[in-house]
Amino acid sequence: MKFPRWLGPGAAAFLLVWLILLGAGRSAFFRDPGTFWHTTTGELILKDGFVRSDPYTFTFAGQWWVPYQWFGEVGMAVAHRAGGFDTQLLGAVTLIAAVFAWLTVRLLRTGLHPILVCGVIALSLAATASHFHVRPHLFTLAALAVVAVLLADTDVARPKLKRLFWLIPLCSLWTNIHGGVLGGIGTICIAFAGWVIFWKLKRPSPLKTWRDVGLLALVACGCGLSTLASPYGTDMVKTWLVIMDAKELREIIAEHRPLDVTAPYAWPVLALAALYLFTLYGVKRSALRVSWLLPLVWLVLAFSRCRHVSLFAVVTLVTITAMWKHTRWALWLAAYRPDMYQPGSAESRPWWAHAWPAAIAVLLALTLQMARVPVPLIGSNWVQHDPKLWPVEVLDVLKEYEPKPGEPNQLFNGEYIDGGFVIYHAPGYKVFVDDRCELTGGPWLVDFVRKSNEPGNAIDDWQVKYGRFDFALTRTGTAFDVWFSTFPQWQVIKVTPTATFYKRRPT
Repeated sequence: MKFPRWLGPGAAAFLLVWLILLGAGRSAFFRDPGTFWHTTTGELILKDGFVRSDPYTFTFAGQWWVPYQWFGEVGMAVAHRAGGFDTQLLGAVTLIAAVFAWLTVRLLRTGLHPILVCGVIALSLAATASHFHVRPHLFTLAALAVVAVLLADTDVARPKLKRLFWLIPLCSLWTNIHGGVLGGIGTICIAFAGWVIFWKLKRPSPLKTWRDVGLLALVACGCGLSTLASPYGTDMVKTWLVIMDAKELREIIAEHRPLDVTAPYAWPVLALAALYLFTLYGVKRSALRVSWLLPLVWLVLAFSRCRHVSLFAVVTLVTITAMWKHTRWALWLAAYRPDMYQPGSAESRPWWAHAWPAAIAVLLALTLQMARVPVPLIGSNWVQHDPKLWPVEVLDVLKEYEPKPGEPNQLFNGEYIDGGFVIYHAPGYKVFVDDRCELTGGPWLVDFVRKSNEPGNAIDDWQVKYGRFDFALTRTGTAFDVWFSTFPQWQVIKVTPTATFYKRRPT
């Protein structure tokens, strides 16, 4: 299919991915508890200014806490004000679709047949899909794609090195949105160090003189110092280090666990890794570039913690695009299968040819959502929270009994993921725990999860330490649920297949 000059294939790629993710993400993008408390935190910052202590729990009330994703949380709150969870989904899907449409265009420009390009893009999406959630982490996906493109283009096309100074404002913005900036800075520094080594070894490198080395040093220092460019200063860095040091999280939080190669979600990741290694094997050793080795770093990180899988995928996609024409496989296809690969055959189009249909679609969806018009996929009231995952069926009584200021408000929640749910839907309660591991600490959170299987005297001990519980929200049939159901001082307000809500009887 040949597109007219005023319509680029990037537009088709964007709309296809965008519509698929809007449909698939209706509830799947809202499976992370962070979506709830990120939104509430953004509203709190907009209302009261920067938060520096825990405002949500009674166990850690007033304790030092830095919302290290504050700017992303403000963005989520603004989107929520505009059109609720529907607009948050719209923003998340638009960001993902834009990244993959951009990478699709870059891959098409190599001369590969669109069928092959679609296959590679589909594989990359399949590898990353399990990590698509409405939260600031998605910005790291986009920002790392930009970093990878800048590094790959500099390594191969060798434009002026001064363009790398754009990495500094990118890292400054990134710092205030998500802690993944550390991964971005690490990637930049690895590439810079590799360029210096390759230059001294007389291998392919964009460096020509020691002046170039000095320029890289300035960029690296600027990116490093950008981590202090936030209203929280060194407290931001301190929070990142607390999370990175919490090795216990691998036991209880899925995205912090090592990659399980036997699980279905890992199979596309392994296939993408095999594709990358196959492509890399086709490069002559004399033509090898430093930036083409960066996916190896992210592959190791993905095996260490599966939350890095999406970042491995975008870096790999950029790298395959950059090194493809330098492989023996490209030479073979050009000679024997010109129908599948014709270098230089891609038509150049202005950037707006790829962008204008996407802009119209997004503006239409945003208009419908702000006007509260219920249209499937792109309109209002599309997003639904899975009642099998979230205790939505107890929301009525949760809000009915929600304490007013000055009333007893301590709610014990038997699942830490339900903390964020309550924080958003019924902020009058103070919850026992949520998934902010930088607040609770890894050992405390792991101990809580372990005791959820055999409460024993834990609940009594917690009430002695943190104060008497006034309400309880448990998952139906769990050990915590059984504990509360056996004591007469606890009144069952509502039982659902997912959760049960209790209230302490007056004494």
